[in-house]
Amino acid sequence: MLRRLFALVSLCALAVAAPAQATSLTPKLPLALYGDESVATTDDARAMLFNPAATGLRYPGELLISYARFDAHHAWNSTLWTRNGVGLQMLRQRDTSQTYGAVFAWGSDRLRFGWSPYWLISGQPVRQTVGDHRIGLLSRPAPWMSAGFTVDHLFQPIFRGERRARWYTLGVGLRPLALSRTQAYGWGTRLTLSGEVTIVDDGEWRQARVHVGGQFEALPGITLRAQAEDHGHLKLGITFSGVRSTAGVAHAQDADRTLYQAYTLSMHQGEERTVLPSRGQQRIALVRVGGALADEAVSGVSLLSGGVSSTTSSRPLSRALVQALEDPLTRGVMLDLQGAGGMAQLEELRPRIERLRAAGKPVVANLQYGATRGDLYLASACDRIVASEEASFAGLGLRAERRSYKQALAEWGLKLDRSSIGAFKSAFRNFSVDSTPPADTLAIEHALTQQQAMFVHALAAGRRMDESRVLPFLDGRAYSAADLAGGGLIDSVGYREDAVRLAGMLAGLGAKPRMMDLGSTSVARRAWTVPRRIAVVYLSGGIEEGRSGNDLLTGPFMGDQTVAAQMEKAFHAVGVKAVVLRIESPGGSSLASNLIDHTVQRLKRETHLPVIVSMGGVAGSGGYYIACHADRIWADPSTRTGSIGVLFVKPSWEGFYAKHHVRQEDFQRGDGMAGWSVARDWTPALQASADSAIARSYEQFVAKVADGRHLPLADVREAAQGRVWMGEDALQRKLIDGLGGMEAALADARARGGIPAGEKIALLEFGRPRPGLIARLLGGYVRESLADQMHVHAFEGAQARMGDEWGDLAP
Repeated sequence: MLRRLFALVSLCALAVAAPAQATSLTPKLPLALYGDESVATTDDARAMLFNPAATGLRYPGELLISYARFDAHHAWNSTLWTRNGVGLQMLRQRDTSQTYGAVFAWGSDRLRFGWSPYWLISGQPVRQTVGDHRIGLLSRPAPWMSAGFTVDHLFQPIFRGERRARWYTLGVGLRPLALSRTQAYGWGTRLTLSGEVTIVDDGEWRQARVHVGGQFEALPGITLRAQAEDHGHLKLGITFSGVRSTAGVAHAQDADRTLYQAYTLSMHQGEERTVLPSRGQQRIALVRVGGALADEAVSGVSLLSGGVSSTTSSRPLSRALVQALEDPLTRGVMLDLQGAGGMAQLEELRPRIERLRAAGKPVVANLQYGATRGDLYLASACDRIVASEEASFAGLGLRAERRSYKQALAEWGLKLDRSSIGAFKSAFRNFSVDSTPPADTLAIEHALTQQQAMFVHALAAGRRMDESRVLPFLDGRAYSAADLAGGGLIDSVGYREDAVRLAGMLAGLGAKPRMMDLGSTSVARRAWTVPRRIAVVYLSGGIEEGRSGNDLLTGPFMGDQTVAAQMEKAFHAVGVKAVVLRIESPGGSSLASNLIDHTVQRLKRETHLPVIVSMGGVAGSGGYYIACHADRIWADPSTRTGSIGVLFVKPSWEGFYAKHHVRQEDFQRGDGMAGWSVARDWTPALQASADSAIARSYEQFVAKVADGRHLPLADVREAAQGRVWMGEDALQRKLIDGLGGMEAALADARARGGIPAGEKIALLEFGRPRPGLIARLLGGYVRESLADQMHVHAFEGAQARMGDEWGDLAP
């Protein structure tokens, strides 16, 4: 590949300028600022002078200032600035010349391009300004290998009476320790070797320059650097990196004299992992947790849920806790808890808090406004809990309400025709009955008992107290912070500054520690490649046909077409070793569920990639249907899954029309066509026809589960009937393979994808897509969004439903 790139760039260079004999054929290479510069390995701001393709790879932003002294009368000043692949440079040689330029870099790890136009200005003996160009390529196909190629003086300009010879540089960088995949992103980055050759266009081989060099990070932040040239030049350097700054000294000499010394200071945005941080840079991470947590931040209008609904993504919270664990500057964490909900997501955050504590990083929970059940659940895993004096702790029990609308609808002349299979299939049943059936009562009571038991056990274990001491506070009455402190559920009554002081003291940072939101920080990139990847596809909301959108009745939904497109990208992405489907869905259209399930099976066959399912708070009915052909299924203890059943509902306005003297006459071909009309009630014959169709769909659902889970049909039938199961129940019935959240699913995916346990991985995430800016500006987005917002279930269509009602069993 490098030979082809070399030939391509050479041809391009020869094409843009006619062959001309340069009067100066000796490459005048840029100064070494740190002592080990190479077109293959230098990837901070210095890359502007060596290989523009590598500019900005190490730091998101950087300002580098350097001074090089030749003797008392000759010196160079260099100022380089970069920001996300764009940069500016200013070089000044005392009383002689100046250089101003820019750089533009783009591409991926496998192949990056760079272009640097610059202008040389001479003040002596005659003022002259000349434009010049440098182009570069960079390829990093593996964590241990990097290759760079540059063409300098692309158009061979004439400067100070001499034509500047075009020269080519080809370099290779190696990281021997990164040959071990488990060390590639740790120790593997600390030793780098480089070699390169520079040849002159129309020159002779004896004029070529060969360099070999390397760098070794003896301690984190302290790096020794060296480079030797075949013509006798030797460059030595050392750099000292702080968290956001680096200072370096370089010395260049030939066989018998010193050439120059360079002193460099860099200030950068990406934080370095170093042994040289000041105590003032150590900090407490501030993590705010609140709102209804879900895998994706989604908002929409839902008439059935009472208006506008919105969720907060838990992914940034997970990343913040992981970053706090890995960051050596972070000595502790303070959680600001403000009404957190979503037990499945909270169950996944809790182990991260426990790992922080095990690593010696204390975690303090601040309950400034009081607490919900979710707040207490997460806070109980912390070292200390502080609540303000007037904080409210009310309604901490569980309650489920079920309303029946049959008589109310009848007074309006409305009726809901319904057909379902499964005694426990409860969706929309409250529109066609006068009271809660025994099966639904049993399911609700069982769920309440299980959720309460899990919650009490978690609080008692976290607070190291008997469960009998927790239960009195869950009776639904209001309690003060002093009451909870007396009962041992919190540690002290105080305000935010008291929580900050406590966190600082526990972390050894004093009473006024530095607080920081880690989301505003970035880490310097040291690795040459992104770790091997696991794709994660987030499947959230009800399941419908077509594209994803928002349903006026039930809220945001996923469309089978959108999901299929996301899965195609995930399964065929470069470097992906396994795919995780994160499902948070109560179900929906049986047809759309079948199409998504078919997509999963087809892509598994085509790519031979393992597929792991991780269930969120709910993955039932159609949500379970799309999961059952995965290689493994993981669920949290509080996950509600199963609900293997099918239903069909259709509103009927026949009574309403009769009450209001609306006469309807029917003309049809086919006795069963009246069954699809919203203006006719079902007759016994039509009800029997619907029951028969739903029974067929139910049998197909059961067969799919038996096939995907490798279970006897009898076992699936026993677990089906529309019954909702919590995680432990589902595991006992082999509907899932294990209890665990996203981390367990990723560990499983890693193992099945052939990635060693100690090797770092990267997640390639696919969530609900957003329309592009162009589409929004052209107005198509507005029209499509309006259509999505006004979408209503097509009850009159031939469609069976795999869904259920999933109200929170909480205040």
